[in-house]
Amino acid sequence: MKSVCLLVLLAAACQRGESSSEPAPRPVAPPSDEYAADIAALCDCVKRSGAADDDSRALTIANWLSANLKTPESRKFLVQIQPLAAEPKATALEAEARRVGLSGCALAAEWRTPAGT
Repeated sequence: MKSVCLLVLLAAACQRGESSSEPAPRPVAPPSDEYAADIAALCDCVKRSGAADDDSRALTIANWLSANLKTPESRKFLVQIQPLAAEPKATALEAEARRVGLSGCALAAEWRTPAGT
């Protein structure tokens, strides 16, 4: 049941949508190497999951994330940014990517791209 709930949350997190524009709360503790690897995986999840650009895309990404994210902190971060609209969600993910030492984040860039382009 827990993995089904996580799957639903992850699928929603990977979709572009309109919602709250409040920024996501930021974790306080310095990131561990495992958490940084999870954020890197999140940023590259479209490519790593092999998700096609069709109706199965969100489910494919959510399944991949569920199987590949290792830390509870990364899962919590996804839940925190899920209700945000596309731009604030992208900004929060980019900020977290920078915080863990990444120079960019493909998923954040995708969330900024209007659907259908």
